[in-house]
Amino acid sequence: MSVLKENIFLIFSITVGLVAFSATLILSISESSKIEEFRKDIGREFSKRELINEELSIFHNLDSDYKQAERELMEMAKLEKSQSTYWKSILNPRENQMLKWKEKSPEAVNADITRMFTSLRSRCLTAEVGLPVESSSAPSIGFGESNAKPKVTFGFGFRAYDGFWPSFSKEEAKTLGIQSKIIKELVEYITQSAIESRPMSIVQILREPAGDIDRTHIGKDEIKLGTQESMLLREDLKIESLVFNIKLKSQSSHARLFINQLRPPFMLRDFFVERKIEELKTKSQPMDFTPNPFGGSVLDATPPKPVPIVNDVDSEFSFLIEYITGISNDIKILHQRNALWENANLETYEKFLTESGNAEFIDEAMNILSDSE
Repeated sequence: MSVLKENIFLIFSITVGLVAFSATLILSISESSKIEEFRKDIGREFSKRELINEELSIFHNLDSDYKQAERELMEMAKLEKSQSTYWKSILNPRENQMLKWKEKSPEAVNADITRMFTSLRSRCLTAEVGLPVESSSAPSIGFGESNAKPKVTFGFGFRAYDGFWPSFSKEEAKTLGIQSKIIKELVEYITQSAIESRPMSIVQILREPAGDIDRTHIGKDEIKLGTQESMLLREDLKIESLVFNIKLKSQSSHARLFINQLRPPFMLRDFFVERKIEELKTKSQPMDFTPNPFGGSVLDATPPKPVPIVNDVDSEFSFLIEYITGISNDIKILHQRNALWENANLETYEKFLTESGNAEFIDEAMNILSDSE
């Protein structure tokens, strides 16, 4: 007891120290757990930051990529403009019969086709271009030759409507009228290809049916394309056209002159030549020699070489001609995939249409975008 009394301060100090130590130990343990939690939180935040930085890395060159995309878009606009100019030259609006067509009644179209028969037959006669003929059924007189005379009934692809005209709709009659004008142009090219003293004739002119009624009457004037269908521009492109087949019996000089006159919207899609040549013939000639009085043999009795006789060459030239009547340039084609137009930059789109020469479609394009929202 006396020891405790004597060392009470020491004991108090030890007790206070133990309490302080215990309190510090408890506080240390408590804080260390918090520090560990903070460390984990910091680690998680660091990971998040790295992930965000990784996601943002794809946008580091966003500004330069945007400028590059704008440059490429303007290049596309220039390409589109050049393509539009090219196809407009192919369509040739100033000379295109489809675009020049003026509204007519079916009866007026019938009158035009009837006049065409007389006009083209007369033109071919003047240019000495032969036409297919039919023998007349006139009887023979006495004991002489038949009184039959060739009758020109060639219809230039409209044989069924020479003196006959069914009830066509306005649209079908329009197509027939346009076809007749195109064929008239082609026949004019043919007659302008004629060369004096060189025979030339039209074998056939075939066309496509203008509609259901025409299909029932067109007969032998209908073109049968078959595998040639794949040669047409309209098969792979957004193009509307009328197709014709012209067959001529002539010489190659006529064919060259005819082809040289074809210009847009006429497009030559196939060309075929059939040449018929008779076999070479020889005339037998008598052996002309003088007897040898000294040897009883023939001196230099070599028979002469046969002289070939070659008849005139008949060549049939077949031309598959596609006449371009329309080219699709519908702005709606660009809007078939709605996902591409979400949050679209309308200013950039308008600039593209202007630079590509399609400024007339701006209002329509904006209306389409507003309707899709």
